[in-house]
Amino acid sequence: MNKTKRAIFESAIKVFSNSGYTGATMDEVVSRAGVAKGSLYYHFKSKEELFVFIIKEGVNLIHEEVNKATKGMDNPYEIIKESVKVMLKYVYENKDLFKVIISQLWGTEDRNDMLRDEIKTLIDKSTAKFKDGISAGFIENEDPELLSYSLLGVLVSAALYEIINEEEYDHDEVAEKFMKYFEYGINTREIKNE
Repeated sequence: MNKTKRAIFESAIKVFSNSGYTGATMDEVVSRAGVAKGSLYYHFKSKEELFVFIIKEGVNLIHEEVNKATKGMDNPYEIIKESVKVMLKYVYENKDLFKVIISQLWGTEDRNDMLRDEIKTLIDKSTAKFKDGISAGFIENEDPELLSYSLLGVLVSAALYEIINEEEYDHDEVAEKFMKYFEYGINTREIKNE
């Protein structure tokens, strides 16, 4: 992504995060990005097109970060653990993007459907990793798709924590705790009363 498009991308995330989709304006994006209005419209013909770009690019960046961090790893459990760390770090470093995502999940417009499709892509990739973990015997035979939605829930919760509390936290520590809770949950056996 070139310098101008990067400035527009980062500015648009901030504007959508602060003003919501309805309140966001292309003029505010231009002002915040420090680019000419013509440059914005050269890259994006409408607010809708700009919104679609920031969502798709944001999700793509998550995929790239996870793939880079897990490249060459064979152990499905370690891949899941590293993926969790990377995703939580991404949420921590991009809380405005997650604020936009969270705010737009429940609409009925085409952009909301597109957003849910992008989230489903993340779910599908995570599900594949959980399936690998199950096949390799690292994870008990659980529902891999439900595990993926649970992971997404943790990411959304982490984003909400950040947005509401505006406190710093150690995403590695949160990832470790998540994996501890995750392991405990999938290894729990029914205890019979004696």
